[in-house]
Amino acid sequence: MVAVAVAYFSTRNSNKPTPTVDYMTALKEKAYAKLDSGIVSDKLLNAETSDDDKEELFVRIPLDKLKPGTILDFGSKDDTNHRITVTLLSEKSAEVTIHDAVALKGDSTNIQSKIETGTYAISVFEGSQVLTDNSDNPLMQKAALILENLSYGADKGHPLLSKKYCIGKSKNVSGLESPVLRIYPWLDPINFPKSGQEFSFDKHQVLFGLSMKR
Repeated sequence: MVAVAVAYFSTRNSNKPTPTVDYMTALKEKAYAKLDSGIVSDKLLNAETSDDDKEELFVRIPLDKLKPGTILDFGSKDDTNHRITVTLLSEKSAEVTIHDAVALKGDSTNIQSKIETGTYAISVFEGSQVLTDNSDNPLMQKAALILENLSYGADKGHPLLSKKYCIGKSKNVSGLESPVLRIYPWLDPINFPKSGQEFSFDKHQVLFGLSMKR
């Protein structure tokens, strides 16, 4: 009887269904683990990314550790006429491409696209040290990237390219909103003489795409 009982329980246990593995969660966690060391994946931010996953990504992305070849797309996935693409060329340099479009003579059916591309030097600052024109959404005490090339700007014949950009994380002072990763153009004293030389929140764009150059 003992032998029969042992055989019964052994057989019953072996017939238990194998626990299913949530492969999507496993892939996401693997991608986040790589992100912590600066390696990005387009699986982390695309059209299907949920708001909760975006919040985690914006908090977690290490701006000061991103590897060369990283591509950051700012703007809106629904508006292809106004975008900023930043490609990290090295730890100290980046390429910025501005996509813009205007209606000719006010005719919304006649859109002229404009593109400008420039190369910028990269510096890393504490976000709380960077001045913007919006005190309600200050940059967080996290690493922020400053891209600089003073040979651009409207006064240098490049109306779309700013002399500087800031890429950083900000959060409303109310604490009710989630952190957001944004790019801000600089309001330089030559082209914006009435400004306080801040980075412009009013002209900012939000990160909507993240990938690695193939």
